[in-house]
Amino acid sequence: MSRAASVSRDSLNIDVYHKGVFSPNPLVYFHPDKVPVMGLDVRNMDFKKFKTYLQKLINNRCRDMYYCLKNRSLVDGLRELRDEDDYVRFLDAGFDDDDNQISIYIDDHHEPLLDWIEEEKAEEWDSGTETYEDDVDSVLSDDLSVDHEADDEDIQWPEVVDPFLSQKNLIPQRGIEEEAGGKGYSLWYEKNEAKALLVRCSKNEKGKPSCPFRLWASPMNKENSFQIKSLIDKHNCARQQKLGCLVTYKWIGKMLIPDILERPKFSYRKMAEVVRKDYGLKVSLGQCRNAKYFALDEISGNLVSHYEKLWNYGAELLRVNPGSTVLIETNHTPDATHYFKRMYICLKSIKDGWIEGCRRVIGVDGCFLKGICRGELLTAVGRDANNQMYPLAWAVVPVENKETWMWFIDLLLEDIEMGDGRGLTIISDQHKALMEAVKERAPSCEHRNCARHIYANFKKKGFTGVEFRRLFWRAVKATTDSNFRSYMREIRTMSTEAYEHLIERDPNTWCRAFFEPQTCCDAVENGISESFNAAIVEARKKPIITMLEEIRLYVMERMYNQKIKGHKWDMEICPSIRKRIEKMKEEQRYWDVIPSGEEEYEVKLAHEVYVVHLESKTCGCRAWQLSGIPCVHAIAAILYLNGNAEDYVAVWFKTSMFGSCYRYPVKPINGANMWLDVLFDPILPPRRRRMPGRPKVNRMKCPTENEGKHKINKTGMSISRCSNCHQEGHNKRRCPLLK
Repeated sequence: MSRAASVSRDSLNIDVYHKGVFSPNPLVYFHPDKVPVMGLDVRNMDFKKFKTYLQKLINNRCRDMYYCLKNRSLVDGLRELRDEDDYVRFLDAGFDDDDNQISIYIDDHHEPLLDWIEEEKAEEWDSGTETYEDDVDSVLSDDLSVDHEADDEDIQWPEVVDPFLSQKNLIPQRGIEEEAGGKGYSLWYEKNEAKALLVRCSKNEKGKPSCPFRLWASPMNKENSFQIKSLIDKHNCARQQKLGCLVTYKWIGKMLIPDILERPKFSYRKMAEVVRKDYGLKVSLGQCRNAKYFALDEISGNLVSHYEKLWNYGAELLRVNPGSTVLIETNHTPDATHYFKRMYICLKSIKDGWIEGCRRVIGVDGCFLKGICRGELLTAVGRDANNQMYPLAWAVVPVENKETWMWFIDLLLEDIEMGDGRGLTIISDQHKALMEAVKERAPSCEHRNCARHIYANFKKKGFTGVEFRRLFWRAVKATTDSNFRSYMREIRTMSTEAYEHLIERDPNTWCRAFFEPQTCCDAVENGISESFNAAIVEARKKPIITMLEEIRLYVMERMYNQKIKGHKWDMEICPSIRKRIEKMKEEQRYWDVIPSGEEEYEVKLAHEVYVVHLESKTCGCRAWQLSGIPCVHAIAAILYLNGNAEDYVAVWFKTSMFGSCYRYPVKPINGANMWLDVLFDPILPPRRRRMPGRPKVNRMKCPTENEGKHKINKTGMSISRCSNCHQEGHNKRRCPLLK
């Protein structure tokens, strides 16, 4: 019997080491906690399940995992455990002999262990082949000179990011701080002068260096640079959690700028937790407070530079995408200062694709900018031939009100050549300013309200439960007036208040029975706008130019990918439409078809009867006219003639129309350093709008949402009712009839 056959591959014995600290040269794992695991069954356990098991075992996140080969040192045997392939190699190493034993090390400090191992192996190889005498530092000898010719200033040398390598105009203390904070070394300055810098690591009780690390640097003659003259890059000390004056609030602020940029309300306690988690350092709340002030000042300076480049950015967009609409407006002050007001973008290739290949249906919505750059993003999104979103235009405005929506709609209608909106369908939520703006600027358009928002308000009024939900959505999706009235009568039977609430919301804007048929769109929700907002949610946390660029890049890449995808389709209609038809082909089997004349049929199921006319592409249920796709009754009639249902689909859903949508690519632009300088007055960030009252930290929650395990959910709670007059809003003690 072979050895492989004699070893069981069902269970492993694992020693899990965690909460320790790796230290390099030699590589050692200091002060770990050991958790032995005996006979772990790994037969049905993949890498994800194994990692989850370890995290539950040590009650902590496994950030970086390593395992060590048997009978090897950490330098020779340490291997990464980060994915499924590493996990297979880990199992092979564990089952290598009869005892099925292996060790795992958890690194909570994200140390560059593999780099340390390579450096240690390189040093061992160098020490075995050559020997060197230590150089005499310039601090000990004034005769040592390192003068040399300066670098050619015309050569663009790449930026060096290693803090211990020489760079022109580098502040050496900054590199020392990054090295100390990033790796947890307790570095300190034995000499810190304009012409000399001597750095040591760790002190003993007598204040003397207790670690071999030593760095000596001084300025270069004839050059504005600071260079390391000697470096002993060896440590025999453990990481420190408190680094004293070396890790300052400025260092903390620089490290946390990305987090503060995304979350301006980042609390001091959370900042301290992030520093502890990411760098293994203990910092005070006072340091975090000063760090946040410093970071916000740095961000404000960066924001100013972002807004100053807006003119150049707009000019670059117009240069590479001629015919596009890029409009920037500013607010002027008496001292000729320009503050950003709003910006609108609609690229030429996108609007041409919409005009040629999209139905005249647009979803509009506004969403908050979530980062340090405040305001709102207004978007217009169309629908392509595959019923997917087609981003059309976007604008940055300070606030979502009637004036900004009218401005946005005016520009949008001009770009898509829709005049006063005749033949256009706009879908939106029930924002009052938006509804008024559409009514004034596009009086001839069909304006639909998102049924999902109407249902949310319906629930807030207390009309909850399965039956209310069922009747509401059946009323929304009813395609005929008679069906709509039937469902509304059932709602009125359950609650007169619910019926009146829905009638007040104007069913013409949210029920299919009253939609215009020529748009070939039966959508009752504005999901395409919500999808686009979700796709750019990370971009909305960035400064303005970064945000606009990420949106443009997303749209540019999407246009290309959709075009390539469309080229691969070998069918006449788009896949999502084909899938919808195939589903209805299954349902049509239960319907009876009775021919009447040429192209005219009566289709019935029990008491339901509809007239289908194939030549005019109409059905008594109106679903075919509304969607542009044959309904189940029409498909039953088509298949009765052994016809092809795809031949009766509206032209808007053909793959040729899909290709027309994405025919014109969005052109790429150069980097900011190559933009043309526009000689306009520089733009400053918009002034902050101070809202009345104390700023709210938490959003207002819907009563149907859970508010936490320590709070009572108020959904379904009854309002107090008087036992005397039986009116709501007071009890018997306060009844006005008894006074």
